[in-house]
Amino acid sequence: MADLVPWRTEPERPRVHLGTVGADRLRVRADYPVTGVAIVLLALQAAFLVPLFVSLDVVPVAVPALLALDALGFGALWLLRERARRDVGRLEASYDDGGSGRDGVTRDPSLVGLLAVSRERHEAIREEWTRALTDSLAPLTTSASTDVSDPDTAAFLEAYAALEDLLAAHPDGLPPALVAVYGQDVRECRRLWDAARAR
Repeated sequence: MADLVPWRTEPERPRVHLGTVGADRLRVRADYPVTGVAIVLLALQAAFLVPLFVSLDVVPVAVPALLALDALGFGALWLLRERARRDVGRLEASYDDGGSGRDGVTRDPSLVGLLAVSRERHEAIREEWTRALTDSLAPLTTSASTDVSDPDTAAFLEAYAALEDLLAAHPDGLPPALVAVYGQDVRECRRLWDAARAR
């Protein structure tokens, strides 16, 4: 084992964790209200397009073509939503550390895998905190989550500052003995940040 485990090492099969922007967008797709959108669009078509087809005397051709197009469009949306739901389920399952003794994202017990995923989680927390400070319309952001007088936010900031200090103190990597500690600190920082956002 080298004296330091480099920050930028990657596990053999890295996976994106639940806190990233990409995963937030995935959850949005998983919650897409396909049924409600279909009902609204069909009602609008019945109210506006069908009378137009009647006036043009093209009902026998236009209505079946419109319904076929609707079926294709809604079917594609439904497939995309189901695929997103499946992927969200996998992400949530992979994020559950569950006392397994391994990092819950890669299932990789090695120091390289643990450090790579812990660093990814850390960078996601940094990105989400920056978005909360700079973008009032960012998803899952509330005014309380950036209020430093709030106890949850204060606890998060203390943990976050400790992580940033650790990176500054070890710019080339972590000693092997600190990799697991770093992973635990990142998970605790994520828990505190989620608590601050939930207020």
